[in-house]
Amino acid sequence: MEQKEFSIESLENFTTEQRVGQLLQVWRDYYTEIFEVDLKTGSFDSLMGNEKSFWPRKGFVNIEVILMAEKLVHPDDKQAFKEFFDLDKVGKLISEGIFVTKLNFRLIDETGDYRWVKVKNIVPTKHITDEVRFFSCFRLVDEETGKDLQARQELNDAVEMAKKKLEAKSALLNRIYREIKTPLSGIIGMTELAAENNDDAARLADRIKKISEEARKLDKTMSLIREDEDTSEDPELINDALNDKAINKITYSVRKEVADKTDDGEEKPEIPDDFVYTSGKRKEGNKKKPVYNFTGKRILVVEDNELNIEVMRELLEGAGAEVDIAEDGRKAVIRFVSMPAGTYDAILMDIDIPILDGYSSTRCIRISGKDDSRDIPIYAVTSNNFNEDVIKSIEYGFSAFFAKPVDFRTLFEKLAIDLT
Repeated sequence: MEQKEFSIESLENFTTEQRVGQLLQVWRDYYTEIFEVDLKTGSFDSLMGNEKSFWPRKGFVNIEVILMAEKLVHPDDKQAFKEFFDLDKVGKLISEGIFVTKLNFRLIDETGDYRWVKVKNIVPTKHITDEVRFFSCFRLVDEETGKDLQARQELNDAVEMAKKKLEAKSALLNRIYREIKTPLSGIIGMTELAAENNDDAARLADRIKKISEEARKLDKTMSLIREDEDTSEDPELINDALNDKAINKITYSVRKEVADKTDDGEEKPEIPDDFVYTSGKRKEGNKKKPVYNFTGKRILVVEDNELNIEVMRELLEGAGAEVDIAEDGRKAVIRFVSMPAGTYDAILMDIDIPILDGYSSTRCIRISGKDDSRDIPIYAVTSNNFNEDVIKSIEYGFSAFFAKPVDFRTLFEKLAIDLT
């Protein structure tokens, strides 16, 4: 039967010297090696060693930890081992009232096999002075305990691997949205313009040419995504196009991660019913296209995709609005702040833009202190349309959220309401 470790709390009424003496007397039957470490100098002395000690009897912690980590510690445990004996971190923990820390790691033995070792850093007194000394106590665990620790480690490794795969797939999905939906929004918008205004043959040909060019870029992007290294470990994403099954698998993983994050008890902002607009949200009723009149209104469009800029400009100017363009977030903020209050009636803000993203740009505008900075409608117009993107848009001060590809009739309906 394994001997129970002696409790520090049971010696609460003893002096430091008495506590140390009593602890060492009991610990000699429990630990394989015990070292006393001077936190200030980093030096250590062996209080109880053995012939097969993996540490020298005297030395400096920062040197021996590095040597031991490189020569004897299992590769997967090296970083944790180094951090555990980082004296700056040890000192910080002690200053925070944490006097006992522990670590399980694997150490190579004389046979070349790895064995599990338990180590504790223990401060023997709560009455801390400038000269802090603590014990590092090592113990080789028995075979049964080692198997249990190994099973736990394998479980932790599996969880960490799953987490990394989830993060990789999340990044891939975000890239798909960014690289596909943004140009797709421009293609759809330009197609609608070409279909509705086709009296001018030369202008129609130019629009068709631009649609074709953007479609070719989109096709090239799809090829790049297929070659993405993030997909190399998933058989469903190798050698085949990104089919519905693969996309659904990625989407499920990301949405589950979002759901897990929202279940941590943290209060999340409510999403108003009239905040999110997608391409399928508009109710089909009157087929007749409404006429919008934004004459006298000035709108700032923040967008870096040329086709989307052209579509936005033509549609808004066709409704009588004056349009200014900013190709990155920094320009958008400078343009808004440098103009007199009331210059702009609304801002259409992409999220994935250079220099300063749409979230940060909107936050800068909201806190700029201008008379209209709090009230001007700012719409997120973005391909990032997961729940966390919507919540983040609310937190950063957006007035509405439009997912690409944009339903421009829905966008104009919202503008018409907000501008009047």
